[in-house]
Amino acid sequence: MIASEWLYVMDDRNGNSNSGLHRVGQVPGAEISAMKKLLNRLLAFRGPMLIGIALTGFAFAVLLPGFQLAGRLDDTTAALRLVSEQRRQADVVAAALGALRDRLDSFGYVDEPLNEVRNSMAELDSLERTLNAATDLGGRFAVSASRPIRSSPELAADLVTFQATWQRLRLGLVPVVAFQGVPYADSEASGVQLNEGGRLLVQESRKAIVVARRDGAQMSAALGQIAAALEAQSTQLSAFLRLLMLVAFGGTLAVGASLTYYALARRRQALLLAEARLQTEGILQTVKEGLFLLDSKGHIGAAHSASMRRLFKRDPVAGLSLQELLAPIVPDRTLRTALRFVEILWSERTKENLVRSINPLQEVEVSFETGSGGQETRWLEFDFHRVRNDGKLSNLLVSVNDVTPRVRLGRELAELREKAQSQVDTLLGVLQVNPEQLRSFLADADTAMRMINAMLREPAKEEASLRGKLEAIFRQMHGIKGEASALGLTTVQSRAHEFEDALKALREQSSVSGGDFLTLAVRLDDLFSHLESLGDLVERFAQPVQAAAAPGDTGRGLFIVGAPRAVVDPGRAASGLIDTLDQLLQRVAGDRGKSARLVTNGLEVVPEPYRRAVKDIAVQAIRNSVVHGIEIPELRRIGGKAAAGTLTVQFCDEGAAGYRLIIEDDGAGLSLRRIREAAVERGILCAEDAARLDSKQLLPLLFRAGFSTHAVADEDAGRGVGMSLVAEIVKDLNGRLGISSGEGRYTRLSVVLPSLQRVQSVAVA
Repeated sequence: MIASEWLYVMDDRNGNSNSGLHRVGQVPGAEISAMKKLLNRLLAFRGPMLIGIALTGFAFAVLLPGFQLAGRLDDTTAALRLVSEQRRQADVVAAALGALRDRLDSFGYVDEPLNEVRNSMAELDSLERTLNAATDLGGRFAVSASRPIRSSPELAADLVTFQATWQRLRLGLVPVVAFQGVPYADSEASGVQLNEGGRLLVQESRKAIVVARRDGAQMSAALGQIAAALEAQSTQLSAFLRLLMLVAFGGTLAVGASLTYYALARRRQALLLAEARLQTEGILQTVKEGLFLLDSKGHIGAAHSASMRRLFKRDPVAGLSLQELLAPIVPDRTLRTALRFVEILWSERTKENLVRSINPLQEVEVSFETGSGGQETRWLEFDFHRVRNDGKLSNLLVSVNDVTPRVRLGRELAELREKAQSQVDTLLGVLQVNPEQLRSFLADADTAMRMINAMLREPAKEEASLRGKLEAIFRQMHGIKGEASALGLTTVQSRAHEFEDALKALREQSSVSGGDFLTLAVRLDDLFSHLESLGDLVERFAQPVQAAAAPGDTGRGLFIVGAPRAVVDPGRAASGLIDTLDQLLQRVAGDRGKSARLVTNGLEVVPEPYRRAVKDIAVQAIRNSVVHGIEIPELRRIGGKAAAGTLTVQFCDEGAAGYRLIIEDDGAGLSLRRIREAAVERGILCAEDAARLDSKQLLPLLFRAGFSTHAVADEDAGRGVGMSLVAEIVKDLNGRLGISSGEGRYTRLSVVLPSLQRVQSVAVA
């Protein structure tokens, strides 16, 4: 809990105030909410933003104008240099024209002065083009039209003067420079004379000299004025540039101070963050819980508590997915459920508190491999919390606790409560059992248990022998369970039922080996111990009050377990058997919403050697009759029967022919259709063979081991053991067994046992 609160504080320190965002959300209007969220984000970066704005403003206010001024100054300087260079071209032209005239008068070489005139014209034309290109209607001047320089009206007038005078001078020079060839003619009679072209050249040169003298001086003056204006403008620009540099220097100092302050603030923040990180690492190293963050892809974050290595016995865990973390230690079904639960948590529409109440990992069993090849079992408790940034779900915070001591303590307490409750239930059950019945049950159960123990000890290797041993143990245990059920000894009945579950699992295996019986030995020892504790409990509460009991008293509620067994009174033995059968009938019928009554006849003549066999046969037959035969009261009324079914148990002494035991109920009878279906379902017969069998061929299937028409196995039916046990008992006594039924009217089980004299004679022989 401490770690969770601290993480919340750190989120606030970083500016992610979830509570503030929730309060903003209460203001009507999505625009206001969005603007305030944007403002919160801007405030989180206000330092870098202010510095960035300052640098941008400094660039626009100082550097860009400085760059422009420097460019203008450069252009002005270039223009000044160009004008200064071309200012004397008018004088050059005048001198070249004078030289041309002199050459013509002396019949000299004229190409040199003509070329000088031509070069000067080219330079002045270039100067004019440059000045024209740099002049616009706004009166701006520069050598580059992309960076014009503001000029004065005088400069513009001087430029116009220059252009006008140059055009006039140029018109006078064009005829001169257009001359090509030689201006002289040579003859023997007259010698060297000017030819026609020469005479024309003389005339044009004289005109050009007049124009040059007239306009050249004016053009030179105009260029001088332009040069002076450019020089003044250059001086002005230089002054502005120096001022701007001073401003830039001051701005640089201000920005530097701001950066220094921001760097110091960042350093302080970095120190705070480093301290917070150290505190976080200290908490994560110390906390006993496993703490980690899951991202939207289900991967574990880099920061997690050191306890993760101890809890999951692996390192590193950062970067693993939740599936990779849990897959080696939990069953596949638990893993699928957990991943589905985490997927639901990421849905914004899911209510967190509601989903957390169905957390499948609240107490999950995990298994780790030990170094010796064994398995270590522990219990972990996972808790999930949503983490939000700016109101959006960003992570899941998962905490893991080792709750193994708590789970083991809870199980120990549950076992102690179960044991105490079992003892109370046993005591209450024993208090309600007829002492004669209880004594008989304990003796018979002890005998059966010893037989099971002997069968478990008997060596067997072949599959058939092991299967036979399994069926024999099943029949003995089913008998113990049936009699315990009849007496209402639920603790014995439940343990016997669990033993049968283990037997059933072995029967359903494709192959059986001797090692498979080891689990049965453990369960048998538990049942032995319980029966011994039952006997000890009975002896502890037994009172020697038999002598005070009235003659004929059955002694219900009195315990004389430790007394030696004397000659059994047939009347009391019959009474005890009847009570046992009636208790069984009422319990099984009550559990199934049925009503039945027991009618007995001749049980007092059951000889002692057959007493146990008759009891076991009657117990199995009664359970079978109630489950399969007797209908519920509503169906019986519809069929015109009494609401309560009748179950008759009759024992007859037929002299030399032996004894006959008849158990009959007035229920629904046997359904041949259902027997056929059960035989097909259990793979005993195919559908064609089952359809061909008549009732005489179908009914013996009821006594086959593992056969039952009951769909679901429970404590009273469904395993296919009860009637098989009856058949084995009768077979062991060399008796005969028969069954008959009238569908919708009755089911009758008839058992013929040989006379005792015949049994004794066979034994003597």
